[in-house]
Amino acid sequence: MSNKFTDGLKTVLAISWFNGIVNLKRSPLSVLNFVLTPFSILFFIFIFGGPRATTYGLVGGVISTIVSSSIIIETDAAFIRLILKVQDMFVASPCTPLTYVAGLALSELMNGLPGIVIFLALLTHFNHVGVLGDALIVFSAALTWASISSLGFFISTFARDPRDLWVYSPILTVMLSFLPPVYYPLSVIPNWVRPLAYLAPTTYSAELIRIASGISTGDPALYVAGILAYTFILIYFAGKRMRWREA
Repeated sequence: MSNKFTDGLKTVLAISWFNGIVNLKRSPLSVLNFVLTPFSILFFIFIFGGPRATTYGLVGGVISTIVSSSIIIETDAAFIRLILKVQDMFVASPCTPLTYVAGLALSELMNGLPGIVIFLALLTHFNHVGVLGDALIVFSAALTWASISSLGFFISTFARDPRDLWVYSPILTVMLSFLPPVYYPLSVIPNWVRPLAYLAPTTYSAELIRIASGISTGDPALYVAGILAYTFILIYFAGKRMRWREA
């Protein structure tokens, strides 16, 4: 068991190094792709909404940066499988699907990590978040990364044409980062529409971070249960239901 875990961890780190760190060293400006939009939105929220509204922008910045840098696994995983044919090597190896997904997911996170760290630092500093609040924020961010990465990889397994590779990630980013209550409070949504908001996993993580930041008074247990359920379900589909081998 120990050897299996160690081998799996080495595989995860190797994939994340070659697909993440190496690419980032070659093109460091790629980081800007994942932070320019959130920082632009934060700027306008501050201008028109003032300091209190800025917290909503910081929460949205954390979630949207995680989403945009995680959902891109949908494109990269399909590109690796269809164009580079590298996935065939992992299929033929002892590497498990979850190990492969974890390595790719970690590598994609490298692009958004600088922006995520900046947003988190600003959020905790300006809202004087305590230790428990910090833990809840990190918990929410980690589960957002895990759930969105799993969703992206699962969708990638259905791609059959290279022309499909760059279609879905931008659409999913909008659907998960900007339409749900990520940059704005859940309470402004009318009650009859609110059930639709709960269909997005980012609703739960964003509300949890707002609760930890002191700008929402909801029951954290509800949102912890929601994001946990989404994460486990999406990981299950990524690990058990994906098309690991071509039919």
